[in-house]
Amino acid sequence: MLWLALIIFIVLLILGAPVYLCMGLSSAIWIFASQGVPGLVIAQKMYTATDSFALMAIPFFMFAGQLMERTGITESIVDFANSLVGHIRGGLALTCELAGMLMGGISGSGNADCSALGSMLLSALQKSGYDEGFACAVVASSANLAPIIPPSIIMILYCNAAGLNIGELFMAGFVPGISCGILYMLVCYHYAKKHGIEITKFRGIGYVWKTFKKAIFALVMPLIIIGGILFGIFTATEAGVAACVYGLAYGLVTRKLNGKDLVESLRGAVISTASPVALIAISSMFSYVLSREGVTSLIAQFCVANLHSQIGMFLFIVLVCIILGCFVDGTAIILLMTPILIPVIQQMGFNQLQFSIIFMMAIMCGGLTPPVGATIFVISGVQNTPISKISKPILPFVGCVIVVTLLLCVSTPYATFLPKLMGY
Repeated sequence: MLWLALIIFIVLLILGAPVYLCMGLSSAIWIFASQGVPGLVIAQKMYTATDSFALMAIPFFMFAGQLMERTGITESIVDFANSLVGHIRGGLALTCELAGMLMGGISGSGNADCSALGSMLLSALQKSGYDEGFACAVVASSANLAPIIPPSIIMILYCNAAGLNIGELFMAGFVPGISCGILYMLVCYHYAKKHGIEITKFRGIGYVWKTFKKAIFALVMPLIIIGGILFGIFTATEAGVAACVYGLAYGLVTRKLNGKDLVESLRGAVISTASPVALIAISSMFSYVLSREGVTSLIAQFCVANLHSQIGMFLFIVLVCIILGCFVDGTAIILLMTPILIPVIQQMGFNQLQFSIIFMMAIMCGGLTPPVGATIFVISGVQNTPISKISKPILPFVGCVIVVTLLLCVSTPYATFLPKLMGY
């Protein structure tokens, strides 16, 4: 029955069915066909998986991201980023990457950032001389920093599944996230220099100060969110609520938020939340099936028997996650692999924080790899750009993620320095 369930899962995945449907149907068939497993298990597993206070952070951060886009916070961040790096060779692409780094500290969702930045900068990048595929790759890579620069929704999901301190993982994400952003900017600079993209004139310190004052209210938001979590003022879920309250207050004070925008923000947050929550619920059934059939134990035994060094284990996990990322959404990878890998890491005595941030980076890499990279799908839909046009230009950015991930594999302090500095 396990083979039948796996075949159904793979066939549905190849046919293009949503991942939650692939896992749900294959798991339900196994449960109903197996003796001694009541159908009530389906409801029990789905309810238990979503009955979590920590997961309530997802709709709140989604709502905060919607408010950010509709109150002009995104635009003010882009203007400020442009005032800082817009005059350098490849300035507009550098602006996009820097804006992605700043926005990653607010929304927590790569897809939301991708949609917002794409609608603002994609046409401008093409008009400035960037190839359509490379322009899409720039926006996709900048938005894909959100899963690694805190606050991050996938980090919240992972910590909920692994029992890790969310503040500790948030701190571990800063250095690799910023490192990726800097490498992305170097790729953009090299492209602009190679293709002779025009340089714009620096508009002066006065303009930088003007855009900073306009963006200050947006830049304060991540300080409230991250600071509140680190100093124990509130949990990740309460931080999401604080972000929503701040976004509402900003929109009302600046009169940039009306009743229609509020309703649309709520609607967008509900739609954005539905997919990951459904995936969380249904993946619990799939994990239950794998556990009952002993698949998780077999994987653990393989790792313990064949991967004796920490670096070898980490590289194996990175390879598996990158391959899975070509076909499966990052949320699904977390929910499927975390229950399997965490016991193995603990049994082998490896650094769990280092493993966790490497795991997040590998999933982040999967968001950029065709054919099912989530951010590639989002950006391709902004102007109906074929994914085939993005597949080649995205490779240098994927390479940047792999370089940072390899550094994390060989250097424990690279992952743990900042959390230790903050007292974790």
